[in-house]
Amino acid sequence: MKRKIIPLRELPLKNDFMFGQVMRNPEICKLFLEELLGMKIDRIEYIENQKEISDSYAHHGIRLDVYVRDNTGAVYAIEMQTTDKQDLELRVRFYQGSIDRNELLKGRPYSELSESFVIFICDFDYFGTGLAVNERVSHIKGTDCVYEDGSHVLFLNSHYVTGNAGPAITEYLDYIRTNDDTKTYTSELLHKTVKRVQEVRSDEKMEVSYMMWELKYQDAVAEGRAEGRAEGRAEGMTEGILSSIKSLMETMGVSVEKAMAALKIPEAEQRKYLDLLAKQ
Repeated sequence: MKRKIIPLRELPLKNDFMFGQVMRNPEICKLFLEELLGMKIDRIEYIENQKEISDSYAHHGIRLDVYVRDNTGAVYAIEMQTTDKQDLELRVRFYQGSIDRNELLKGRPYSELSESFVIFICDFDYFGTGLAVNERVSHIKGTDCVYEDGSHVLFLNSHYVTGNAGPAITEYLDYIRTNDDTKTYTSELLHKTVKRVQEVRSDEKMEVSYMMWELKYQDAVAEGRAEGRAEGRAEGMTEGILSSIKSLMETMGVSVEKAMAALKIPEAEQRKYLDLLAKQ
């Protein structure tokens, strides 16, 4: 069953598309990291938004929402999590291994591995601690000796009870939980974040980009193509595309022309679909 597509004008920060658009702003991303980690960062550079890391086509890859590096060489992978799949510890394990392999060139010594931070921003209390920030800390068993390998993991909880973080981060988590643009926020981070969210919502040029993003989560075209291949009939593909056009028009309230543009239907074929839609 397809998920309901939220109109761009109503999109919350916790939506992957909105989160990426906001955190693509280097000033906001740097402010977020500084407030969370309590340290000054001179500058950051984007390695890639939605960075995909995979060893080969045969192995599982990862796609990171935000992947940045600071002036010291430390790397930060920041992910929004809205669904509790009870697998974040294993995700961290896999992410860190993938990031390390991506960062360390073949033949280079392990001492050149970058310091890394994996940050999950959760719209749920994953560990049930009630804490706003849960940070992984490793020790040698039976001692107070810290096991330090340069990797750091933080799980943020928008449904916190205990705000064990500064006001900027607790406000950020409050905004994720409530999506309340009318509240008076006090931190620079939230002033800039809310402003950017409102800019994205009102940017008509973002509409097609947002539709393309959401299409990754819709299976109508894939189902249509699979049916066409399985049965050897062009009708299967056509029905799938028609279904996708109608789905975008209904769920996002866009014109048939914008729906076809988002689906990248060639101009030479658009008249065919217009005629078919007119008959339905």
